[in-house]
Parts: sequence; C-alpha cells; structure tokens
Amino acid sequence: MSVASWRYAVIAALAIAALSVMACTKEVVKTVEVPGETVVKEVPVEVIKEVVVTKEGETKIVEVEVVKEVVVTKEGETKIIEVEKPVIVEKTVEVSVPVAAELPAASKPKGKLTVAVPLVPPLVQLQSLDARGTVGGFGIDWNIFEGIVRSQWAPPPTVPSQDTYVPEIAASWEIAGDQTSITFAVREGIPWHNTHGEFGNVTAEDIVWTFNDSFKEGSTGNPGEQLPPGHKVGWEVVGDKARMNVKDGGFDPLWGMLHGGIGWGATYGITSKVAYETLGEDKFLTHAVGTGPYVVESWDGHDQMTANTSAGHWRITPRVETLQVIEMPEQGVREAAMRTGEVEVAQMPGKALPNLVADTGGKVITLGKPSPNTIYWSGNYWGETCPNCANTDVQANLEADWYGAYEGIQKGYPWIGDPNDDTSMENARLVRWALSMAIDRDKIVNTVLGGFGQTAYVATNITPDRPEFKPEWRVAYDVDKAKQNLIDAGYPDGFDITLWSACNLPAIWDCEIADAIGEMWIDNLGLNVTVDHADYAVRRPESVDKTMNTPWLHGIGWLPGQSLASFYCAHPGHLGGVTLPDDICEVGLRNDVESDMDTRIANNVTMTDYMSHWQTQSAIATVGNYFIYSPKIVEWRPYITGYFNSPETIVLSD
Repeated sequence: MSVASWRYAVIAALAIAALSVMACTKEVVKTVEVPGETVVKEVPVEVIKEVVVTKEGETKIVEVEVVKEVVVTKEGETKIIEVEKPVIVEKTVEVSVPVAAELPAASKPKGKLTVAVPLVPPLVQLQSLDARGTVGGFGIDWNIFEGIVRSQWAPPPTVPSQDTYVPEIAASWEIAGDQTSITFAVREGIPWHNTHGEFGNVTAEDIVWTFNDSFKEGSTGNPGEQLPPGHKVGWEVVGDKARMNVKDGGFDPLWGMLHGGIGWGATYGITSKVAYETLGEDKFLTHAVGTGPYVVESWDGHDQMTANTSAGHWRITPRVETLQVIEMPEQGVREAAMRTGEVEVAQMPGKALPNLVADTGGKVITLGKPSPNTIYWSGNYWGETCPNCANTDVQANLEADWYGAYEGIQKGYPWIGDPNDDTSMENARLVRWALSMAIDRDKIVNTVLGGFGQTAYVATNITPDRPEFKPEWRVAYDVDKAKQNLIDAGYPDGFDITLWSACNLPAIWDCEIADAIGEMWIDNLGLNVTVDHADYAVRRPESVDKTMNTPWLHGIGWLPGQSLASFYCAHPGHLGGVTLPDDICEVGLRNDVESDMDTRIANNVTMTDYMSHWQTQSAIATVGNYFIYSPKIVEWRPYITGYFNSPETIVLSD
C-alpha cells in the first residue's frame, strides 16, 4: 500500500467530520505572523511589529505598544483588539530583506517534517520533457535542486525584486557591454548528490547542457517556454565558465527571473550531464541528482517524496533532518491530517481556514500571487506569423499546424472566430461576451470561495484594486443582455459546450469554479454543458500541438510588468489555446527587452484593452494559495512562489 493510501486509511473517518466542519465557517479568523519575522530587533523591545496577511494577499505592518490580537473579517477589514492600552498606530514600514544563505548556522539536523499537498508529480528530470516543471518548480522549492541564481528573499506576500539576483551555483556573472551575452563563473566544489553514483562536481558543461536541452527543437518542457526568443540563441562553455548568448537587441533585463532558481516560480534547476550520460535517459528521468541541501531518498509520483539532509552542504545545513511531502488530493483528508497531527503543513483553500486554525492552533501563510481563474476561449488562433515555427505563416497552415482553430472553424464552434471573416469574428465575440456576462462572479467569490478571493475580469492579473484597471474591463452580470447576444449571434436555442478544469492544482485554479460556471450557463442560457475534470497532464499536450479548442479554466499570477507575449502569441510551445494578432503581439513582445517598469505595465495595459474587447479570455475570480502550518514550526522563511518551499529554513520546536 502506498504512503498516501495508508494515511488515508488512518484518517478517513475524520475526513468526513472535517468536511462538515468546513461548512460551518466562522465570521472571524485570527491571522498570525510569519515566524521569525514578527519581532524586529532593531526597535525598542516594547514595540512589536507584526506582519499581517489579509485574505486578498496584502501585507501590512502593524506597530503597537502592547499585546494585542489582529483579526480579519470576511469583508477584508483588519481590526485590532487591545488588551491593555488604547494607543494603537498602524503604518507601513520597511522590512529588512535577508537571504536564506544568511540564516544562522544550524546545529545537527533533527526531526521530520511532513507536508500534505494535492499533488506530488512524477519526477521528469530532463528539462526538454519536464512539462510540469518538476525540477525547476517542485524540485527547486523542496531544496533538492539549485539554480544559477536565486531571488532576493522577502517575506510573503511581498514580491521579490525582479531585477536583483543572489548568486547560487553561479558565483558571479558579467554582462557584455553590447548585451549579447552573459558569462557565468561557476562556484567551485559543489558536489552532485551521490545516491545513484559518483558524478563529481558541478561544471560549466552541466549548466550549458541544462539550458540548451530546455529549448532544443521538439522540447515540450516548461522552463524553455518561459524564455523570450532573444535568450534561446544557445549557451556555450568558455574555459571554465558558462556563457549565455543573446540575440542582438533581444536582451531581457529580467534575465535572472527567467533563468534563475527559487523565488519566482517554476524556472530552472541545474542538472548533471554526467549523470545523464552515466545512468541513461530512462533512469535519469526518475532518479533525482541535484545539489540542494536535501537529497531524495524516494520520489514516487502521485504518492510521496522523501528526502534527507545533505551532510556538509556548501550553502546551508537544514534544521530538519527528514522532509516528506505526501500527495493528498482530497481537501477533507488534508484537514483531518492537520487535526490529528499527521502532518505539520497542509495546502488549503481559504474557506477551510477559520475552523482549522481554531481547531489546531495553526498559523496561515499565503504563497504565490493570487491567480485570476480565467476561461481561455481556445481555438482562437489569430496570429498571422510564427517566427520560430517551421511554417511561419499561421493562417496558411491551420489544418497542418493549428488544428484546433481549423477544426473549430470547420465545425462552427460558436466561441471560435475566423479571422478571415468579419461576421464570424463578431458573432464569436458576442458569444464569448454572452457567456462571460452570464457568470455571477460575486456569487462565486462568496459561495465557492467562501469570501476568500476577489472578482476578476481580465487574464493579465490587473485586478479591480490596481491603478491600471479600467472600468470598461469590468463585465456586468447581465443575463438578459447575454441572452440577446446569443440571439444576435445566431444561437437563440443555445449550443453544446465543454469546459475543462483540472482539479489537481488548486494553487492555480479551483475546479469548483468551473462547476459553478457550468450550472450558471445551464440555468441562465440553456446551454448543454459538460465540465471535464481531466488532470492537467492529460490535456496539456493539446496546448502544445495546437489541437486545443475546448474552453478551459486556468490562471497565472502574473507579476507587474511581466511579459505576456510568451503565452498569448504564436510560438511552437505551450500556449493558452489563443494567439493574438501580430500587431498586438508586437506591443507585448517589447517587454522582452524593455527595462522601464512603467513602460512594461503600459504595454500590458494595451494588450489587456484588446483582450477585454474581444473577450479572448474571461477572468472570473482570484484564488489565493494558502498553507496552514503547525505550532511546532517556530521559524520558516518561504518565498512567495506558489508552492510549499524552503524547508531548509524551517525550525521545529523541541
């Protein structure tokens, strides 16, 4: 029996109770501080500064002179309940930003940390095949692999600097004056984990091989898809250094965020070329060989991952000896595991937190930018050219290379417009707007998300509380107008539609939102709706080979000014099922080289104007990524990245 299975058996009886408790959500939840960051020692001891995380992911520093409680109501208000004195001052202050490498030296590692998550994916150690980002995502987050650089640490939900990088495997780097290359000096004496053999130390050849493999022809891996075209020219070994070559005029000022390790999300973990050649591809794919402070003992996809500390690690010695991450897909099982003490950390939706915090004394932290759960109206491939595709003329090669669009147009899928037919384009636009207007976003936030979220309207994560948000992007809940749109588009009696939403990645999307949308389309518009909950890995290949023409629920917590073109403009890899016209993509692609953040944001606003008008994507609501952790954890310095991360910084009570 698998680890996950026997734990289910131990706590299954409590799972039902946990689910029933979840339904009785309290009106007020006590928030708690990030351990190790609550008392700023540079100020007088009678003044305490607490980091308070609100439901919307905001961070406030509350300075008080007495012991107090901070509570957050469901409406998002922060209240301070005083114990002794009436004097309270709330203000924003600067927080010091140490990096994990500067943590105090650890004594001998001890104890075991057990973490419950909805998904433990199978390891795919080869970058060109790692569609799920198991090396640069999960493996980096679990401190098994390391990157050439890492982000500067900042307490969640603060976003780390996008242009300041901390050396890791790369000891230093030099950017050419003409910005056509970056040359990295490799830190000496970093050994590869030797569980599966002796592979020596990290060399420049390992770094070059890792990156070149990620974007080679035919790659379906996640890391290479994040890179702008200018940074896919190729890497080379120069002496004992690794050089990233950059296309002239294609230098991205945020190169570290795209090529680095922990801190920003699924990017790059460096892998061993010698291990690949020694073990052979089949064995290498599933047998972790990293450099991080945790060494994998076993990694069983859809079950568990167990790792132990790396003795004498070059950078940091973890305080916890053994890390185990267990897949528990069912929310109720994770809740029960927290209540029984089977796990110390569990990923949870916001609506489950009030009672769980009260019952366990646990603390809560938000990791990752809230994801605007968004319907991608797949099959609308409108780009004219794909510069890096074998056949660069998109519209002339729909049947061969962009079959999702070809099939959708041939079969007359109502949400797919033919860019060569103005009437088709307008009718499809009316349909997409109709289906968007028939969704009661407020109801979804209040019922499905239990009040833990915000309404959203655009896929670019420009939520209504941001200064760039435009009133015309808001989509009113208007069933009558939605019905009229369908009549005007030629569908008075509705049509059949399938909405796909995977349930195994709640940090990105909540599949219950898809269920609610399906019910609203049935009730409000009389559509014949099927909601498909196939796992992400099952249907993702359709987004790579461009056969995707099923609307699907997805969400990306884009950072301010981040380049959007890689996901919405034509290229050979993974796309959201939609490509925008060349003139709009030209604006978006400017962010691949633009250094001014205000200009980058303005470019994203231009793209969002177009996407909103044509409703190429319909955002519904933001979903926060919450983790509850046991009082046994007295210190933890995670990054904002959206998954459980940085176990190397965790300290357990004696």
